[in-house]
Amino acid sequence: MNAWTQVRVNRGVAAVLGLLVLSACLLVAAVPKVTQTAYDDALRVAMAGSDPSRADLVVVSKRQSVPGGPLTPAVLLDADRSFRAALPPELRPAVTARDTGDSHYTVRKNENPVISVDGQVRSYQYLNLAWTSGAERQVRYVEGRPPGTPGELDGGPLFEVALERGAAEEMRMRVGATVLLGGMQKLAARVSGLFEPVGPGSGYWRHNDALRRVMKVRKPGADTDDWYATGLVSDAALPELGALYSNTTYRWVIGVDGPSVTTLRAPELVEAVKTFRGAVPVVLEGTSPGALDTALDSLLQEHLTRLRVAESLLLFVVAGLFTVALGVIALAVRLLAERMRHGLVLMRARGASLARIAATTTGTVAAVAVPAGVAGYALSYALPGPLTLLVHLGPLAVVAATALLAAGQALAHRWPQTDRREDVATSRPSPRRITAEAAVVVLALAGTYLLRQRGLTTQTDERGFDPFLILVPAGLTLAVALVVLRCYPYPLRLAVRLAARLRPAVPFLGLTLAARARPAATLSVLILLPALAVAVFGAVVSGRLATTQQTSAWQQVGARARLDSALPITPEIVERIRRVPGVREVVTATRTVSLLRTDLQRVVVLAVDTRAYRDLLREGPLTLPDAPVLVSPDLADRGPIELLGPSPRALTPGGIVTGLPRVYGGAPLVIAPPDGSPVNTVFLDGDDLDPGPLLAAVNLQDTQVTTLDGVLSGIAGAPFTATIERAFTVVTLALAGYALAAVLVALVTGGADRTGALSHLRALGLSTAQARRLTVLEISPMIVLTALAGLLLGLALPAVLGPGVDLSSYTGGLAVEVYPADLTTPVLLTVGLAVAAVLGAFAYAALGRPSAERRRPT
Repeated sequence: MNAWTQVRVNRGVAAVLGLLVLSACLLVAAVPKVTQTAYDDALRVAMAGSDPSRADLVVVSKRQSVPGGPLTPAVLLDADRSFRAALPPELRPAVTARDTGDSHYTVRKNENPVISVDGQVRSYQYLNLAWTSGAERQVRYVEGRPPGTPGELDGGPLFEVALERGAAEEMRMRVGATVLLGGMQKLAARVSGLFEPVGPGSGYWRHNDALRRVMKVRKPGADTDDWYATGLVSDAALPELGALYSNTTYRWVIGVDGPSVTTLRAPELVEAVKTFRGAVPVVLEGTSPGALDTALDSLLQEHLTRLRVAESLLLFVVAGLFTVALGVIALAVRLLAERMRHGLVLMRARGASLARIAATTTGTVAAVAVPAGVAGYALSYALPGPLTLLVHLGPLAVVAATALLAAGQALAHRWPQTDRREDVATSRPSPRRITAEAAVVVLALAGTYLLRQRGLTTQTDERGFDPFLILVPAGLTLAVALVVLRCYPYPLRLAVRLAARLRPAVPFLGLTLAARARPAATLSVLILLPALAVAVFGAVVSGRLATTQQTSAWQQVGARARLDSALPITPEIVERIRRVPGVREVVTATRTVSLLRTDLQRVVVLAVDTRAYRDLLREGPLTLPDAPVLVSPDLADRGPIELLGPSPRALTPGGIVTGLPRVYGGAPLVIAPPDGSPVNTVFLDGDDLDPGPLLAAVNLQDTQVTTLDGVLSGIAGAPFTATIERAFTVVTLALAGYALAAVLVALVTGGADRTGALSHLRALGLSTAQARRLTVLEISPMIVLTALAGLLLGLALPAVLGPGVDLSSYTGGLAVEVYPADLTTPVLLTVGLAVAAVLGAFAYAALGRPSAERRRPT
């Protein structure tokens, strides 16, 4: 029997099978590519948002001497070459070339107190001296000239320095000013010029932030800030700078090229950084050889931890999709085998071996599946993303599984076959089948228990993946489908007894056929129920993620918008804020850090009118108890609280506030009445609050505006979060399509027997409309009962799997603890799919009417 001949004869079924295989291969190849791209985007976002000192490789050394003579740029360059030569092979492609990107090296003399400027005594000011490679390309002089060769003043070196223009104005140092510096040695500096940074947002300036602004530091116990400015010196000043050993730091920055760091390479890069950390002291020998100061390995490890959580959840969803896809393909393979049954029976009767029958069936199916699989695999290349092993093996697995399903159809020809009516009597399962189904149920229950104990995503960092636990949710849906498959005929038989008392014959006949479901119809239950369960699960989780993201954003902001300023916010500024478009309410507060008298624990004190603040939060998920003094849960059992500081206070808590401590990093929080301290925090309520106009209204340095919409968009738009949301959407649509396909294939599979039964009934007077209703009644009970079971299972899955699934990576760090009973989306999804399936059955009955009318009873 020629395979291509069978394909041409059964081209309709072959086309359906090919479309199913193509879609399955496309999904299993495209999903890994798209998700891997999202993982790389998440890693790039994490690296771009991190401080360069964390993401780059920085070698730090406090040298007491320089081998080989005076310090020169060539000496520092040789050291840089030595470090790069010591890089492990895995790290070398990930770093930027010398003097490109963030790569550079510096020498800095710190803690030089300013004694006087042009003879005027100064206090609480410091001028650091720094040399950086490539500085001439990073600055633009706006006044004066670049620094030159150092001179001498009062027996000590006189360095020429260049200052950033804003820093010079703040320190009150003009061009030509002579600055006397104190310390262990006589030092002096003369301002030769003022500059502006070129590309101030680059990694180079983030590494050298002290060069472009005045750093203000308040030492413990001090009442006044110390001001630190940093001046650039020339190459010619390096020998003099190198001779100043105290408080001198050498830094070699080897920039990391963010786009070259991918998720697939992250594990080997973590080990390479650890290896390089041990090699640095060997390369830089001598006194204080230095060490590697980087958090790149920690940053990558944090990403891998979040990745394991994301992959666990995605693998569960994709496993359900893959199971449903193979189930629909199995139905299509069975349908094609049924169409070939008469020819195969004839071959078997003429002496063909069972292997020959299997080869013919497999060859026919392979003639459809192989081209369709290749087409799906080729279409996946249209989507961006790296080519992982799963991209290649996924389509191959689908095609191989399809061929095995086809070979399994040959088992039906082990014994001679006769024509039979499957709709006359209910088929009885064999003991082997019952044992296998019972084993699936037991394994699913045991796996569910283990999953709740260990966790699907909560312990992946410590223990890694457990393939069994990842398959448990899909196995649980399959187990419930098997239970429904065995139990749903019993309520139908009760309905048959009730329908037998009715005068019309159509309800009785339709329900009877439904109770005596054919194997193809029962197989569709194994597809429809998991499809609905996974789709409803995705809808419930997506809805809860959105709610938790909203709550997390409120807990991070504390209002619809919040202003934090290092300087006092005067009443005039508050009035300007009130006039900003969109602002409805304004609540002022004072945020300070204090110590508890009992154990000197640091706490955040928020002095605010609690009643006004509670009114401002009325539309959000945060609530405040009705008391003037509130504390966070970690201070609840302390009783009265005594605060130390400039204004000591004794407070008696009247309630506990939850959620708000996250506004200030989760530190212990005390909310107290205002005490007259200057306002530095403003909470706002309004619509479409824009940070720009708010900052313009405040017009103070070191002021930050945090908006609820900005934080929420940052949480929801994070690559990991966006990926899981897209995955749920794509999987839901694919599962809905597969479920409808399963119902239609089941109808077509039983079409011949159904047409024969209808022809006999038409001879007894059954009308066309009654025949159409009979077909719908035959398939509707199975769809309705399965849809109801799938809905209930989908609603139960989040609660069943909840303790083992950590979704905090998608909610801004806030744990998803409960799943509210918001049934709108799940019910609409279930009803829509059930109605579509029933309408599909009705359309099939309507389209099949002419052939049924032509059929005559035999």
